[in-house]
Amino acid sequence: MENEIEIIKSIDGPWMKSTFFPPAHDDLISDFENKNKLNIPSSYKEFLKITNGAKLFGGDVFFYGVGSNKPDESIEFNINYDFSEGRVPNQLLIIGFYNSSHICYDKRSDSYILYEYEEFDEIEDECCSYSKLEDLLNYMIDIATN
Repeated sequence: MENEIEIIKSIDGPWMKSTFFPPAHDDLISDFENKNKLNIPSSYKEFLKITNGAKLFGGDVFFYGVGSNKPDESIEFNINYDFSEGRVPNQLLIIGFYNSSHICYDKRSDSYILYEYEEFDEIEDECCSYSKLEDLLNYMIDIATN
């Protein structure tokens, strides 16, 4: 995953600026999970330990964080922020957005998906799905550079 982040950092241009936030520590991640009664997949926890959220490619992509322990540091959006006013099924963990799609983790299939209000039972057939977070990041890199 660090390789994909380095590639993203190397993509330059006025429309392509990416921002990575300071890493989250284990305690902050655990506190967020306990407070919000949710489980963050281990691969996303690894991402959070590198960057506690990120704003990529001029804001086209946003990965959510787990807040901050520092009063002077704010994270714009936290995991499970739903900009669709509840249209995302509770069974999906919202970890970000890409254009008009939510980036979600689907624990049923242990995969990351781009969710745009499909019926819950049809998600696996209708949504772009990635078995690893790195695959999703590579897809985003591909879209941004081509």
